[in-house]
Amino acid sequence: MSFPKPFLRRTFLLCAALLLLRPPVGAVPAGTGADTDTYTYPQSTVVGYYAGWSAYQGYRASDIPAHLLTHINYAFAMIDPDAGTLALDNPAQDEKNFAALRALREEYPHLKLILSVGGWDYSAHFSDVAATAAGRATFAQSCAVLLSAHDLDGIDLDWEYPVSGGTAGTNHRPQDRQNFTLLLRAIRQELDRQGKRDGKDYQLTIAGAAGDWYLSNIQPTAVADVVDHIFLMAYDIHGPWDTYADFNAPLYTPSGQAPHYQSSVSDSVEAYLEKGVPADKLVLGMPLYGYRYDGVSGNQNGLYSTFTTARSIPYDTLVTTYLSDPAYRQLWHTEAKVPYLYGNGSFLSYDDPESIAEKAALARDLDLQGIGFWELSQDRGAVLIESAVSQLGGAPFTDVSTGTWYAAAVAYVHEQGWMTGTSANLFSPHLPISRSMAATILHRLAGSPEAEAPSFPDVEAGTWYTQAVAWAAEEGIVLGYENGRFGPEDPVTREQLATLLFRYAKYQGYDTSGRSSLSGYTDAAQISSYARTTMAWAVDTGLLTGRTQTTLVPGGTATRAELAVILERFSALFLL
Repeated sequence: MSFPKPFLRRTFLLCAALLLLRPPVGAVPAGTGADTDTYTYPQSTVVGYYAGWSAYQGYRASDIPAHLLTHINYAFAMIDPDAGTLALDNPAQDEKNFAALRALREEYPHLKLILSVGGWDYSAHFSDVAATAAGRATFAQSCAVLLSAHDLDGIDLDWEYPVSGGTAGTNHRPQDRQNFTLLLRAIRQELDRQGKRDGKDYQLTIAGAAGDWYLSNIQPTAVADVVDHIFLMAYDIHGPWDTYADFNAPLYTPSGQAPHYQSSVSDSVEAYLEKGVPADKLVLGMPLYGYRYDGVSGNQNGLYSTFTTARSIPYDTLVTTYLSDPAYRQLWHTEAKVPYLYGNGSFLSYDDPESIAEKAALARDLDLQGIGFWELSQDRGAVLIESAVSQLGGAPFTDVSTGTWYAAAVAYVHEQGWMTGTSANLFSPHLPISRSMAATILHRLAGSPEAEAPSFPDVEAGTWYTQAVAWAAEEGIVLGYENGRFGPEDPVTREQLATLLFRYAKYQGYDTSGRSSLSGYTDAAQISSYARTTMAWAVDTGLLTGRTQTTLVPGGTATRAELAVILERFSALFLL
């Protein structure tokens, strides 16, 4: 079914973040011992940076959506300035995180665990270790030894930046341009040697900035020849260091006049390609965060305004704090293909599932090696990650990845015409099922029969659900409230869904005689009296199982992903 765009952009994004990949009925979420054979892993490279400090913030390695990734880049290791060797930033915590990541790799053997060195804070001494052949050899050997000791799969150099740029105190030399290539060659040689001893292929990657200035400070084709891929940091195109508020990662450059420099994700990719970097060596990096600019003017809703302060905002915070606040106008730039917010004197630039999917589509269309994200803890429900990975694989819905537990069911119910998207390319798997949605889906399942106008005062004529509610009420599948209203937008609970399916099965003449004992569930007493029979039937048929081994959660809200899975089971039981 197709719902109004304002409803989608506000309600879906809010619910997606709040639900954060709620486990499906009777299924086990990734990272908790799920049967990984049920997942289809990405065929292209998908990199996710996992910051060592995330564990302190409650985002553990086991929380990573490993089925959506091929590489996890652990950030950041550093350079010991005295020894000129690779060193861990926080050895005790890093080693705990390594152990957790290795356990995740045991569960998902396709994963590559890459140690990223440098970043904004730890790039000060790259120029020093790269300056001489002896320094390069020492550093390269330390990389190989550390990888082997911790059973990791590769090194990612995030030198910010050769020749010029970076944080205060970063050492630079004009020779960095050539020395960067020489350093990479030295590391490649040592990794190959260590790989022969260990019987594995170690990977070498780099993170590169978006902009011609960076490409002028390295040897692009020579670098590309040495590394497995270049992670193009196609974000921070604009930010708090600028004078004017602008987009963090616009996909395309707007055509209108702007008070400062303009560039885009597309421009950055084209710059690498024009410098001779092969498309199959590029991984398009995407931000899982945005920027908030305060003290902006209302002209152009804050875009290109001067500002007083600015700071980064994780995607999760954007959803829960700002997208749910009616004080902020939700806007979309049709040329840049990114969303933004304006309200309370603030301008917020960010990416949403739609814009991140557009970026992934660019990577797919240009035959890039893949896509990647900074940084995983900022999208804890993997809402953006899932949308991008889905588009990379060419799936019909940008927010349903082929690797998820509900992907096959969504494809099936979509093919049958029982469930359509909430828009042209979004399924909204984590959106709660409403009473109007449930009635419409069952109406389609029944072949969309005609019915008289409904008698509910809150069901207007001509809505997308009018006929469905009328039919479902006429057949006794749905009932109104005591006040005579229907409540079309009210969410459907698990016990309510079981009841709707039971009534629909009886309407169709299917066998509804089965009853399962619910005594093994600790919350069985919480089932409403009207739903005890229908829940016992739904559990007996296997349509519903516990959210855990001992709980049914009868009052829990059912999601569109859950309903897709249940409808697939329903079809197998009664229709095939």
